[in-house]
Amino acid sequence: MKIKERNKVTVWAVSIIAVISAMILTVSFLIDIREARYADTQPIAEDMLDEKRYNFLVLGRDRASGLTDVIMLVSADVSQKRVSIIQIPRDTYARYSERGYRKLNGAMSYLGGEALCDFLSEAMCIDIEGYFAFDLDAFVKAVDAMGGVEIDLPFDMDYRDPYQNLNIHLKAGRQTLDGRAAEQFVRYRSGYVRGDIGRIDAQKIFLSALFEQTLESMTPSVFVKTVSAIIGDVDTNISLSHITDLALCLFDIETKDITLLTLAGEDVRVSDGGAWFYVISKSSAAKILSDNLGETVLYDDFDKRQAFVNPNNENIYKIYSSDIDYTASSAEDINREGIEIQKY
Repeated sequence: MKIKERNKVTVWAVSIIAVISAMILTVSFLIDIREARYADTQPIAEDMLDEKRYNFLVLGRDRASGLTDVIMLVSADVSQKRVSIIQIPRDTYARYSERGYRKLNGAMSYLGGEALCDFLSEAMCIDIEGYFAFDLDAFVKAVDAMGGVEIDLPFDMDYRDPYQNLNIHLKAGRQTLDGRAAEQFVRYRSGYVRGDIGRIDAQKIFLSALFEQTLESMTPSVFVKTVSAIIGDVDTNISLSHITDLALCLFDIETKDITLLTLAGEDVRVSDGGAWFYVISKSSAAKILSDNLGETVLYDDFDKRQAFVNPNNENIYKIYSSDIDYTASSAEDINREGIEIQKY
């Protein structure tokens, strides 16, 4: 090995050790904070937290296609210690390129993470500060590093798709899912009346169980193991200081203060025999964002450039201009009551 190469390796190794050591110290501090909180001792001083709200995207990419199958807008209110997770369906009808309207799951590969944040920020009239992007391998590694996630499967799940190398075989009942089984659970959609919306609701169930387990049993060693397992598989443009603020918030939160909901809309086929899309409701989307992001999104300001609607398509416009009901649930309620997902 050449001297320059050895120096590069040495610097890299020292950097990794420094990062991991810093993570251990930081998480030990965070857990001390959480334990003090539950022991009803000295409360956390407000000046320890940046009085700020962070809005960011969480993007999960498919292995084979590179499409973004998970798109979540997360808003963390650091001072109030509340988090809202707004799921944006991957089939959302959107115009993010000169080629016209397409499914939103192609926007990450077409625009890149930062440009996708800019696109959604402008269209939704909100401030999105950055993104975390990961693939399924990172998801599997993270779940395994945490020792699996305990969850109550409502029914048997059996599905096979050789084109995606996807084989799902899960039995109903309470069990601990390892990484591969967790991947099967969050990707399953066969037999759901609303297809991908059913899959999104199943993801709410998984996330709620994950949050509960994390808040109850996360230790410095488990945290470092988890981060070490996925550190090379997660892409982000969020600064370390902001990540620290988010960690402080998340380690001092309860599942009742984590809200999960799906951006309101309906499925529609754009033409006879054409592809199915998910069209969002303008009025409902503006209300959801106002209620969960701590800022007022006016109806007239939302989607001024009509990124989510083709006004020349009657079926699209009808959904877009309608008020559509939606349900917001806390992670605590989902863990206690579950979510009914309609099946054929």
